[in-house]
Amino acid sequence: MNAFFLVDTLTNLQKGGRLSNAQAFIGGLLKIKPILEFQDGKIVAIEKIRTQKKAMLKIEEMLEAEFEKHAGKELKACLIHANAEELGKRYKIELEEKFPQVEFILQEFGPVVGTHLGEGALGIGFTTYNVDTTGL
Repeated sequence: MNAFFLVDTLTNLQKGGRLSNAQAFIGGLLKIKPILEFQDGKIVAIEKIRTQKKAMLKIEEMLEAEFEKHAGKELKACLIHANAEELGKRYKIELEEKFPQVEFILQEFGPVVGTHLGEGALGIGFTTYNVDTTGL
């Protein structure tokens, strides 16, 4: 099980103390979209990419690498959004076309994570499991 998150604006990361005012200002000017991941129970930035479109493509590359590791297993993924339902729906369609072997669902972030990441954030959590067909 793993998850990646894409932050739309740096405002909430700044307010939460994860970024300085200067970092948030410069990151905003450069349209930096950090990609975050859980590591040892903490959310950490693993990539800093300019523009949302490029960041979404990078997440697709990372998903492809993860999904290849689990070939032959059932894959389920949850695309999560923070008050960005239309973006979530469009991205879900793109992901379903690119990864037809994966079952995707669309959900909203809860208030705690949504507050941390900010409005417009996207996340994708996924899990793999083996299907036991011996009892059939």
